[in-house]
Amino acid sequence: MQWAGPDCQPFRPSRANYPGSRFGPKTRYDLPQRHRSYGNGNEADAILFSGTSLQPQVWKPGLDAESALGAQLFPNRTSPREPAALTDAARLMLHPLADRNLPDLPLLDENCDVHGSLVLGGKESGKTTLILSLVALATGAYPSKKDSEIEEKRRSMPTYGQSYELPERDIRLGSGNEKNMRVVLTDTPPCGTNAREEQPLCVTVSPNSTQHYNAIPSWMRITLRGGNLPHYAVLFVIDGMAEPLWEDSARCRAIARLLAVLKRNQYTVVISVTKLLKAREIALRAMAHGSDHNGQVGKDPRSSYEAFVGRYLEKVSASLQAKAGENDWSFSQGPDTPAFPLVNHTLFDAPAWISPTDWRQWQDKKGTTELPNLRYFRSQLDRILAALSVRSHPE
Repeated sequence: MQWAGPDCQPFRPSRANYPGSRFGPKTRYDLPQRHRSYGNGNEADAILFSGTSLQPQVWKPGLDAESALGAQLFPNRTSPREPAALTDAARLMLHPLADRNLPDLPLLDENCDVHGSLVLGGKESGKTTLILSLVALATGAYPSKKDSEIEEKRRSMPTYGQSYELPERDIRLGSGNEKNMRVVLTDTPPCGTNAREEQPLCVTVSPNSTQHYNAIPSWMRITLRGGNLPHYAVLFVIDGMAEPLWEDSARCRAIARLLAVLKRNQYTVVISVTKLLKAREIALRAMAHGSDHNGQVGKDPRSSYEAFVGRYLEKVSASLQAKAGENDWSFSQGPDTPAFPLVNHTLFDAPAWISPTDWRQWQDKKGTTELPNLRYFRSQLDRILAALSVRSHPE
């Protein structure tokens, strides 16, 4: 059967369209030699693609070529130490100081005159009140409500924290020397295990992992390293009125994981427990109304405030250490370092003034026979500041 005309001819592929033909369709494998840049776009961060394979050029022999792994991780480089388009993990593996590489610590600068401390805690734990009490201790006056700057900071909470500056004080460096620096306390959004109301406290990465610093959530890591304020210490605030840690296993485990990671990264870590005075007043009131506390920690008011606080802090310390021991996490930074947390060394009762009026009323309670009094307030707050004014990592 003959076709009627050329328009009725059936489709027939062109004879020039065959694999490898220069007239055929083009793919990414047929592109000419080019550079594809990652990051800054300079030649040092570029990977060279050659021919139609789109594979990095082969390893060039260099002076310190160590292994085939280095050839795969560092294409087009004459040395494994030259910069390349690598992930942070690959850079850390072959870094000459890999065992000392602490990515979460700020870069040390000899001209830096700021020592930052990050203040963490759950919702309504009293973080901001404690910070303002530390400001009152350092300046001699509780911030007034007429101070528009302080009031604006109290009303708003940026994602990456709100900073409060204290006067200069001596900071003990890792080498044992002291340097006079400005102290900055950075208040943060509430963090904990309640996902609806709090920021994540920790990511599920073991503190014993080689990537242990990834256990610090991104928002906290950005706050620690972001901006122009270097943070070398962390103050974790525990609410004495909330469910105790030995009854809240999930929160205790998350706090223990976070503190282990921060200690592993050589941050100075201090724990403070707030509202213990109010907790004892409630326990005394309940006992006066005939309630039976059965000797429970936090519900038994004991014979004095010191006994009540000492028992509560010991229980907090034992709970964190037990939870870390269950998961084989280590708080220790060396054989000569004291146990962590240790009462009145890295774990403190943190009484705080809640307002300028409350601060003025406590000025008249200097020499009372029963604690707490003004001297006790100042002593505890000064201990917390002294514990934070230490850099635990070597310079």
